[in-house]
Amino acid sequence: MKNLLGFIMVMLLILFPPATAHAKSFTVDRVQIKGWVQPDGEMLVNEVFTYTFDGSFSRLTRSFPDEHISQIRGFEAYLIHDARPVVGEIDESILSQAQTSSKGSTYSTSVEAENETISVLYVYRMLNAVKSYDTYSDLNVTYFEGGANHDEDINNISIDYVLPGDVGDVNIHGFILDREGLVNKVYRNGISFHTPNSAAYTVTGTRVFFPSSIMTEQSKYAAPLPLMDAIQQERDTIAEKESRWSNIPSAITAADGLRIVFIVLIGLIILLRQRVIPLFGSTDLVLRTDPMYLALVDQNGKFNRKSFLSGLFSLVEKGVVKVEMTDSAMRFNGKSSAPEKTLVFHLQQSSQIMKNLLPHEQYLVTWLFKGRAGHRKFHLHDIAGPSIKGDKKDRVQVRKQNKFVVNHEAWHDDVLRLMIEAGALSTMLSKILKTAIIFLLTILMMFGFYADGAGGWGIAFPVIVAGIGYYFYIVNPGKKWPAILLFIGLFFVGAQTADAIVTNATLQLIIVGAILFAVIPKALPKSITALFTKMSIVKFQMKTKWNAEPPHHLHPEDIDRWMIRAYLLNPSKKRLPKLKGSVLDSYPLAPLFALQVDPLYFAYSTWGPMSINQGSSSSSSGGSDYGGGYSGGGGGGDGGGGGAGAD
Repeated sequence: MKNLLGFIMVMLLILFPPATAHAKSFTVDRVQIKGWVQPDGEMLVNEVFTYTFDGSFSRLTRSFPDEHISQIRGFEAYLIHDARPVVGEIDESILSQAQTSSKGSTYSTSVEAENETISVLYVYRMLNAVKSYDTYSDLNVTYFEGGANHDEDINNISIDYVLPGDVGDVNIHGFILDREGLVNKVYRNGISFHTPNSAAYTVTGTRVFFPSSIMTEQSKYAAPLPLMDAIQQERDTIAEKESRWSNIPSAITAADGLRIVFIVLIGLIILLRQRVIPLFGSTDLVLRTDPMYLALVDQNGKFNRKSFLSGLFSLVEKGVVKVEMTDSAMRFNGKSSAPEKTLVFHLQQSSQIMKNLLPHEQYLVTWLFKGRAGHRKFHLHDIAGPSIKGDKKDRVQVRKQNKFVVNHEAWHDDVLRLMIEAGALSTMLSKILKTAIIFLLTILMMFGFYADGAGGWGIAFPVIVAGIGYYFYIVNPGKKWPAILLFIGLFFVGAQTADAIVTNATLQLIIVGAILFAVIPKALPKSITALFTKMSIVKFQMKTKWNAEPPHHLHPEDIDRWMIRAYLLNPSKKRLPKLKGSVLDSYPLAPLFALQVDPLYFAYSTWGPMSINQGSSSSSSGGSDYGGGYSGGGGGGDGGGGGAGAD
């Protein structure tokens, strides 16, 4: 749960970074681009960018796509001292030249602006902007492109071209590649485009076909395609893009719908795992059910520090073992945190009893009980660490801890396997649900990338990341770090879509998917009996949360069973419920509830850090509440793509 909360906090910080005292921002409110095509194929370009600054800025950037950067010559920048400049109609008297520099595909302009709106004129030449063939000429320019250099929306863009001669408006064929762009008007010697918004990380470019007869100073080549084929090819390209963009609402709807399904499943699983509201159940069923069965159903198959105690108390109720309170080990005398009393289990050894034990019971007896024949016992402090804190690094003690954990895990795995074979619990259902989450997230992300217009590698990107992450999750069963890295990877992949609404819907879905993944337990109840038992345990826990006193109508034998379950099913690792009523000391566990601290908690609190590999047991790698051992507490640059920026 702590890892889940940490992951959610990271995701929220990424989505909603905290504001700082010196936060600043800017918007590009309007862009006017005008190009004068020259007869030799060169184009003179004027661009007017209007910025609104919130905060202090000293540098503006204008980046060009890699395909055009080698064509740019003579880049200059001017501050415009006019509130409403119109590109192509700006008098030199209202201009003041600004200092510029270049690095890679980005030109930087020095400015001094704070909390104001300014306009800047960029002037440059684009060499070989036009390709001329024997029958037509092709002007193909991309102004803004997906990449880190186009990480802000650019609003209200107009793009105008003036050709070097009159060719007639019917002979000019223009196309704009932009999600909201359109051809504004066609003139006899030019064309105008407009788009209300070039969204961050999206492409805005234009293409114009016109007769090559006016390109009098440019060499002509044989056309790779007839003019009508070239026009149809461009129409098909734009139609394909628009067809994919039309799926964006469906991608958003699908993500929102799946998020709702995930939220419903989260609610159902939390309702199943919660210990507050008993939807149904019977405390009498808890008294009649084997403690070991109860413990695994209560923990959803998860490896728990009390697992071995549930096996011991199961043997107590079968008459194989006798339990009683006894003094703490002598070596802990005087230790402030040591309880005065603890638990001791005596094996009632007889050939008939041992013969009737099941394999997992025989393993438990062989593992825990030491001593000479007829006097074999297990004292809870047999598993405690050294009494002197400085001795915790002793290799002998570490091996003792490691041996206990390995035996504990092996026994727990065996019991869990029996529960699965009996049809009470299912680990397969949990695995299927977790795999389905990864699969559905990947499919939705692929669909989102497809609708967003991504190429083949872009669409395959979620599959690659999910596949690598899922592989590490599979080969490290139960480990938490592969799942955390997997969802962090999916989160950053989901953030790469250009459409802001698709991105938000995808990221919200991934976060909810991560929460669902985290709340799915190691095993789920598979039978109605197990589910009813689960709710009965919740009902029992509510009755014993503040008072472990058995109901007065219980038979004396059932009072022992009540107190055993009040102890085993206590959700707290440290505190024990109180016996507020009068229960005779003749009951073995009555003095246990007078202790302030669970004696098992003290035993584990004496353990030092584990420095020896605990083995490859599946339960140790994920479900354990040990966490690998016991602590003393027991418990705008050259980012690609044309764009504009400021800082």
